[in-house]
Amino acid sequence: MTGLLAVVGALVAINVAFAVVVIMLRIRSNVRARRFGRIEARWEPVIIGYIGGDDEVPPVPEKEVRHVLEIAGRFARRLRGPDRERVQKFSAPLVGALLDGLTERSPEKRSAAIELLGVLALEQHGDRIVPILDDPVPRVSLVAARALSNPGYPQYTAAVLERMHRYSTWSSSLMSSMLAEAGAGARADLRRYLGDETRPVFGRVVVAGSLRLLSDPESATIAADALDSNDPDLVLSCLRLIDVVGSQTHANAVRPLLDHSAFFVRAETVTVLSHVGAPSDVPAIARMIHDDSPWVAIRCARALLTLGQRHMLQDLAAGVGLAADSAREVLHGEELR
Repeated sequence: MTGLLAVVGALVAINVAFAVVVIMLRIRSNVRARRFGRIEARWEPVIIGYIGGDDEVPPVPEKEVRHVLEIAGRFARRLRGPDRERVQKFSAPLVGALLDGLTERSPEKRSAAIELLGVLALEQHGDRIVPILDDPVPRVSLVAARALSNPGYPQYTAAVLERMHRYSTWSSSLMSSMLAEAGAGARADLRRYLGDETRPVFGRVVVAGSLRLLSDPESATIAADALDSNDPDLVLSCLRLIDVVGSQTHANAVRPLLDHSAFFVRAETVTVLSHVGAPSDVPAIARMIHDDSPWVAIRCARALLTLGQRHMLQDLAAGVGLAADSAREVLHGEELR
């Protein structure tokens, strides 16, 4: 009985200790929030005034510099053009305080410092961010890559591409969007990467997506050359790129993929041919509507409608089976528009 009471007493003591710690942390958090609120109320109007053309800025107390930079970063993320440049100019005398954060032991603190430098002082300190692409923590490396993938700074694209193997566990569409943020100036590096068969497939898939987002017509031929890849994901990404920026000159590279083993490649091929192909492709597409895959069949039906074959779809819709179902669905969808 005595032993049981001792255990119960110990558990109560532990629970009380945890409760005290939680309360102390809550109090500390509230104190910090109130302090930041006071700093924000004082400096937000100053930054807004500076954006508006007021060059008179009171000195920033050293203990408030980091908070003021966070406020400025919030403005910079929302603004573009001259207004953003004014925020960056306001921050220029202060951003040196972020440099020590690049070597913090905490990955979260390193990431926060990188992100703020990226929006406030990439022109001055971009070269300090490049080595962090090799940070031992992959998510810190990704934050650095995002900071460097910035419009007007295409000189960093090649460095980011060299580390694409580090990001293979991330969403390829997310990575494509990130690289596309670098803008038109990054196209040359992206094209070279896509055409380099020694590069990781994941990276080439991502780059094909970036070039599609950038609507880069010069990449269509590179994508067509990559359609003989053994990797269906790369083939799919290149087909989607050709669909956006390709022309009839690329149709010959696309046509053989109607017989590809991957159903999603066959489906995309049908769509691409309906845009870059010729009237002579109609019979092949009509044949594909009898494919075993419902994805291929529905894409074929849509392609036939795009190619002006409404009567063919009406004839198919009168029958039974997957082809007939696909034809009816596409015709019904057209009527609802």
